[in-house]
Amino acid sequence: MKTEAIEKYMIHNGEILNTKLNMPNRDLITNIVYEVIRVIDGVPLFLEEHMSRLSKSSKMLNINMEHLTDSITHNMKKLIAINDNPQKNIKIILYIAHDSCIHYSIFFIQSNYPAPELYKKGIHTILFRAARQNPNAKVQNLDLRERINKELLESNAYEALLLNEADEITEGSKSNLFFVKDGSLYTSPKQKVLLGVTRTRVIELAKKLGIEVIEEPIHKSFLEECNGLFITGTSPKILPVSSVNHIEYMSPKNETIQIIVKAYNSLIKDYIENHK
Repeated sequence: MKTEAIEKYMIHNGEILNTKLNMPNRDLITNIVYEVIRVIDGVPLFLEEHMSRLSKSSKMLNINMEHLTDSITHNMKKLIAINDNPQKNIKIILYIAHDSCIHYSIFFIQSNYPAPELYKKGIHTILFRAARQNPNAKVQNLDLRERINKELLESNAYEALLLNEADEITEGSKSNLFFVKDGSLYTSPKQKVLLGVTRTRVIELAKKLGIEVIEEPIHKSFLEECNGLFITGTSPKILPVSSVNHIEYMSPKNETIQIIVKAYNSLIKDYIENHK
């Protein structure tokens, strides 16, 4: 496996190891599930939700990780401390090895956060024909990731919006997706997407703010009807989309999006203060 780990230390099955020497061999592992968690001021953001999703993803692949939950949580916090509190993302991978046992590794990864100006001007996105085989499970698909990255590079785009066989836009390749029309939010049904932690928080916030949230299939023709859209995710948080292929939007100035961005940033601040 090509090493993703950065920083000096990683943790494998509870043991502190040197990151440069101890990444597992991809050829010897199967059924990889993973989770990526952003660390801010030494706090793994929305840790409880991430661990819950990791457990659900594991169960979908017939991996029972319940006995490892406390160990992973404890060792994640230890990893942050021994690496001197990097402001980066942590990745957890859980897998079955050649010995038929469940293994886990926790390590920091290269973390690319949107430049501040992107929140002001929005991002360019493209449509990409693809659908996840098991959308609710966060499973590594390195071949698909490589194909998408190639297309993003060639198109000078930030994200690819996945288009399924029914011409429905389901989600981003590494994000969830919301459309705004007449002050309401539209997003794909939960059965068709990876249930992102940020996505869930945005839906909860919108409802508290009195913003209607409609979960229904989004046909690509809706791109001509909506007033704006944004992606959500661990690294980008809430990031307005200024264009999809050739269609342009004023998403960064959309009032509904601005309200949600402000509320979500306040939520992050409160979470960090309460978990230091």
